[in-house]
Amino acid sequence: MTVIRSVEDFYENMAVSEACVLGKRIFKKQFYEHGQLGAADKKAFVEDIESIEWRFTLKPSTINIPKLEDDTHEYLEIAVLQVVLSAIERHTRIATVIQKAIPYPLLIFFVSGTRLALSAADKRINRADANKIVVETTYDTGWIDTAAVLPVEAAFLADFRITNFSYRNLHDFYQDAVSRIIALNCGAHSGRYVTGAGEKPKAVRLEALRQMDKLQQERVETRNKLKKEKNLGTQVGLNTRIKQLSDRIEAIRNEL
Repeated sequence: MTVIRSVEDFYENMAVSEACVLGKRIFKKQFYEHGQLGAADKKAFVEDIESIEWRFTLKPSTINIPKLEDDTHEYLEIAVLQVVLSAIERHTRIATVIQKAIPYPLLIFFVSGTRLALSAADKRINRADANKIVVETTYDTGWIDTAAVLPVEAAFLADFRITNFSYRNLHDFYQDAVSRIIALNCGAHSGRYVTGAGEKPKAVRLEALRQMDKLQQERVETRNKLKKEKNLGTQVGLNTRIKQLSDRIEAIRNEL
């Protein structure tokens, strides 16, 4: 397995051809001057972003993958952006703004020192207005420190290589990128990075991740209630609920 020790190692391992390199700077004011940004979003853009670069453009003329266009989807090209941040806490807020502002498929690579985070989003044509795009589901890896990766993260970084993706069309290519982000998020719970033959359907994995988040949040809230509870009978009931939640979390973890 390829060893990734830096952000540049990651880019090199991606094996994007020179034909796809664009290297075009995007000014962040284009988002907050012309977009419908709230005060918190604009604050994140102004304070956290050092630079935005349209690093690669993947389209039939640069990567020789057919486009896909139908009544629901437009995959004419895939833009790969690099966003360099001075602070990392609000990167998902920034990702949401960028994904909504640019109508075609985006892979956003957030970089801060040796740390890297990837964002993707499923988009479809607005049924009420064919000129508009709706963001349906967003995906995020969370921050990965390339200088100190966990085994699951190392497997993801090595596997995120475009020659491993489907070349049938740009939609399938993009969904292969999404499936790897989902596999990483599942692996954060299970300790296993699984793609390919052993991979469960996307909808199944997403639902399992949603259930994990919901159950873990309830367990945290129940434990907090237990700390404050003085009544012995109520304490017993709360402990029983925590055990039920833990058992269910473990069962889902084993299914991932």
